[in-house]
Amino acid sequence: MKTGWVCSLAMLLTACAAVPPARPLNPHTDAQAFAARRLDEPGLVRAETRLGLPGNVAASWTPDRITIAAWYFDPILAQVHAAAARAAADATVTAQRVNPTLNLTPEKVFSGNTAATPWTIGAALLLPLLHPGGAAARRAVAAADTAAAHDEQAQALWQSRARAVAAMRDVLLGRRAQAAALASAQADREYADAVRQRQYAGEDDGNAELTAELTMQRAQAELATRKAQHIAAEHALAAAIGVPLAALAGVTLEWPELTAPPALTALPKASLAKDAAWNRLDLAVLLQRYRAAEAKLREAAGSRYPQLAVAPGYLYDQGQRKFTFGVEVELPLFHGAGARIRAAGAARDEAVAAVHARQDQIINQLDAARSMATRAAARRAAGEVDQRVELGARAAAEMAQLNATDALSVTWRALGDLEDVLQRPLWPTSQLSMLQRATAPSPPFSPTDADAAHADAH
Repeated sequence: MKTGWVCSLAMLLTACAAVPPARPLNPHTDAQAFAARRLDEPGLVRAETRLGLPGNVAASWTPDRITIAAWYFDPILAQVHAAAARAAADATVTAQRVNPTLNLTPEKVFSGNTAATPWTIGAALLLPLLHPGGAAARRAVAAADTAAAHDEQAQALWQSRARAVAAMRDVLLGRRAQAAALASAQADREYADAVRQRQYAGEDDGNAELTAELTMQRAQAELATRKAQHIAAEHALAAAIGVPLAALAGVTLEWPELTAPPALTALPKASLAKDAAWNRLDLAVLLQRYRAAEAKLREAAGSRYPQLAVAPGYLYDQGQRKFTFGVEVELPLFHGAGARIRAAGAARDEAVAAVHARQDQIINQLDAARSMATRAAARRAAGEVDQRVELGARAAAEMAQLNATDALSVTWRALGDLEDVLQRPLWPTSQLSMLQRATAPSPPFSPTDADAAHADAH
């Protein structure tokens, strides 16, 4: 009877954990839900309102509003949130100690029994003992894994913002380039018609008409290319936000001072820019992985000592009650701890090398981005000078306007690359508090804060 009660209690304890409900997938329903997404959804309006943004679909959509919309809809963020939750759960499992084992050995004498009762019942509780420092090492691994998941979540939020803002910028610049290409094509067509009329009047030869015709055809081809680029940019913006293209119909995009990017003197100082060399989120992830590898090495070092387990118990031996005590010792007959320690040491060295490599890469990217921004600003200045010189002819002026738009696009792309290296908004400045970085080394924003935009969607 006692044995039955003990077994029932053990089974009850193991069955106490709650199991999440089933989440069936229906691709057809998911596709319909995606097609129905709009920028005036109540959840997105609430998220914008909490963060001090208009929350009105008819108002102009600034980079901050596009960022919040991307954080609300972007399916990649849902995947990252789930991965962070899984990492936190895995860290909890890693920090757990091995459960004790209850060993029951009931026996009954069937013949030759001279005692008052034929039963012998033994119960022992096997308690594994951790290696020296093992508990602290496991807690350190769990803490590092949790922090790495947190940093990866913040990194995904920044990348979502970068994709959406870059796509928005490409749409606006593509719209300007298409308009400039259209004006250039019209000017070339008018010029070709004028040359053709002069050729009919005998004022020009056939070579002038052929040259004008070829120029007009190149302008038409350029216009077709610009239209295709603009359409591709609109699709990219919809994909970056996570909505169908129809959701962007009638939306007004606004980029403050799009035609006036910041001067080189407005770029971050070298002292602030160098902060990226130790304050990037991807570098923070690698640092946490290094800390986890270091903790695993300490745990492996503790395995040099034999694994011990004690087993205090109780024995009811045919009417006699006895206390028992057992010891279980691992015997390293086939292998010792050397291989495990070497593997953990190699993993730690690999993590160190990854940190050094990423830090060097960040510094090189920073130098390249600042140099590119400088060259782009110089190219744009040269393009503006050329445009002023060539205002004498309309066709040349329209082409100069198209070249100036291209130079502006290069400038903004260079600034976008510099933003990605620094992982902080440069221009325009953001009103979102989680995107404002302090000068002291710290993550640029908290995923917990940014979840305000994403939680309403789920």
